[in-house]
Amino acid sequence: MYTEPHEFALNIPVVLAEVRVHDYRRYVWPRHEPRLFRGWLGVFSGSLMATLILLVATVVSAGFSALFKGHPDAGSPYDLIPYPVLLVLFLLPAVFSVVVMAAAGHQFWSETGATRYRLTARSLWRAVRYASELRYLRGGGNECYYPGDEVPSATRRTLHGLVAYGFLICVVSTMSAGIMQDVFSIRPPYPIVSVPVITGTVGGIGLVIGSAALLLLKARASRVTSVAQMTIKDYGLLVALTFLGVSGLATLLVRDTPAFGIVLLIHLAAVMLSLASAPYSKFSHLIYRFLAIVRDNLEAEGNAVINSAEKGGVHVGLSAHSPRPIRGGNR
Repeated sequence: MYTEPHEFALNIPVVLAEVRVHDYRRYVWPRHEPRLFRGWLGVFSGSLMATLILLVATVVSAGFSALFKGHPDAGSPYDLIPYPVLLVLFLLPAVFSVVVMAAAGHQFWSETGATRYRLTARSLWRAVRYASELRYLRGGGNECYYPGDEVPSATRRTLHGLVAYGFLICVVSTMSAGIMQDVFSIRPPYPIVSVPVITGTVGGIGLVIGSAALLLLKARASRVTSVAQMTIKDYGLLVALTFLGVSGLATLLVRDTPAFGIVLLIHLAAVMLSLASAPYSKFSHLIYRFLAIVRDNLEAEGNAVINSAEKGGVHVGLSAHSPRPIRGGNR
């Protein structure tokens, strides 16, 4: 309401978006994202590199003809790349991303003053519950004014739920496949009526519908409250998630045809690139947002102060709601 032509000329959403872009660069390592993940050209070069790595692994392991070999029953990824090789190829970018995002989250937690509070199980549980409910996408209770600026709508929150839970169900699919393989010694391919296939299909459909619909909403959203750099990150994540879902579903559909090898290779390349680029994409928002909710819960609880010192016989502590030292004891 205070944007131009108002005399204050204040655009709070733009200011907060600019701060968020700054934080994404400030806490991640290296602070300037690698060129490999920068812009659409970076995405293209990264995709090409991931595809080439997997192509070389396939050719060395099974020969070039394996890419076009028909699978009368159902194809397995191990027909192209042996399990140990595939595990290393995906474990390296995954570990890299986890380490980088964990370090970024730790720095964010420290610099926002969260270390003043005693972490509690209650604050963590409430943060998980609030995040799962997408509570802070309700616009204070009347839903967000998105994609327009005049009428509140629950569409954005609903689509966010499809994306978030679709992604989580896909993770369940991957985990269940790992359990079936490593615990019960049941190797892929898995039948249609199985936990990995059912959860992967349901999660993939939710991911595609949610991401594609959010892309359409983004195209209709007001430009007054947007920042170009954040918009690029928004589009990048939504396009990546849409492609992951589509390529995953396509792999299932063609797994007993000669197209299986090529489609699987494309899907695996997309997964590999997504793992490696996660700290430099909008995916990192998940880490910062969850930590911010935890900190807000701690502040609301007003829990006991844990940072204190004795100086000259005077107790110096930090209030649960104030960043400044308070002399004369905890309050």
